[in-house]
Amino acid sequence: MKSRRWMRFALPFAVVAGLVTLTGIAHVVQQPDPTDASFLSPTSDDGDGARLLADRLTRAGVRVDVRTTSAEALAAASSGPVTVLVTTPGLVHPTNLALLTSLPPEVRVVLVAPDARQVRLAGFDIGVGGPLWTAAAPEPGCPIDFAAAAGPAAALRWAYDAHGYAAVSCYLNGLVEFRSSGASMSLIGAADPFRNDRADEHGNQALAAGLLSRAPRLIWLDLHEREPDPVAGTLPGEDPGSWSDPDGEPEDGEGEGNGEPGANQQDDPTGETQNGEGQDGEAQGGGDTVTDNPLARAFPPAVWATLALLALAALALAAASARRLGAPVAEPLPVRVRAAETVRGLGGLYRRAGARGNSLATLQTAACHRLTEHFGMPPDTGLDELAERVAAVTGQPVNEVRHTLGGGVEDSDEELARAAMTVQDLVRFVTGRQNWRQGHDEGNVT
Repeated sequence: MKSRRWMRFALPFAVVAGLVTLTGIAHVVQQPDPTDASFLSPTSDDGDGARLLADRLTRAGVRVDVRTTSAEALAAASSGPVTVLVTTPGLVHPTNLALLTSLPPEVRVVLVAPDARQVRLAGFDIGVGGPLWTAAAPEPGCPIDFAAAAGPAAALRWAYDAHGYAAVSCYLNGLVEFRSSGASMSLIGAADPFRNDRADEHGNQALAAGLLSRAPRLIWLDLHEREPDPVAGTLPGEDPGSWSDPDGEPEDGEGEGNGEPGANQQDDPTGETQNGEGQDGEAQGGGDTVTDNPLARAFPPAVWATLALLALAALALAAASARRLGAPVAEPLPVRVRAAETVRGLGGLYRRAGARGNSLATLQTAACHRLTEHFGMPPDTGLDELAERVAAVTGQPVNEVRHTLGGGVEDSDEELARAAMTVQDLVRFVTGRQNWRQGHDEGNVT
């Protein structure tokens, strides 16, 4: 009984928690994987590919030059007006990532959805906020012509605070453009505008096409695995944090928490920092054991906030309904109810439901119980054994007694009444309260 009460209390919370967990897992699974060969590939027709965008750029007269390593992209972009698209900045070795930003001034480098660590490895002191649960599509809100023409676009999942670089910001800091010491830089906070399955949403493809068509040639870095060290020629450790920043300081102590709200700054939805210290490692202190927990980082903060709100809502509902959260307490009934009234009320419910079979089965079960007690037989005595014992007393055929104690009923009230009377007469005769044949005949007459 206690286990049922506990399940009754815990089951609603378990269902809600299960749904939230499944939602979070489904969300993580559905997120594109940069290591997939189709991710933002100009030759892929998959949903996370970018074939539609590449074809549109080609029709617009832009020569798309696909490269598979950052070293090739650096060599190809050494001269001339050109745009370099880096779809997976997290897979570029930090040395080459910094070199991409040091290309000549006539080169523009576009980084797709870099997080705080990747921005820092590129050599920029820029505050990064996010990621959001899904990419938002705000209005452009900036003077860049192609953004204004595209209108709302899903560019805001990461937000970049590049005010220290005199940057032009669009889409609530989801797209920022500024000039570094060398090449011009464009940081866009989501991959959605480049994807095939998001091309027709909002002004996504118009924004991506405008961003990448400002030079006659586009170098498309189609990279899907972590690059080896360009000097040693070997891959660094399995943990991406083993890559060092340009100053030679390891990133392990900072990790990817820099890109999450609350890890080293307080971010609003636009990505603006409130402490003004950007990505300064000294402002982070020693870290937080809660936010550094792998389970805490597995889901976005919105998931934990949702769980907390659901728990509070359940408690509020229980309080509003005046329901106990513990085990029931036995209390006396406010009035006495006679047994006859209870039986009559139960019979009325059976009749309203048309449950004639259940009604007769209830009478037959009670009759079998009385007969086994009368004969001193075990409570678990089978119907066949009981029928044989009763048939020996009444002189009736065993099959007839078995039907009386365990048979069904036709779909009519008259048949139910006759069957019930037969069961009652049989019990009365066996227990010595009346003659079996006399009671049986009277029941048939009735």
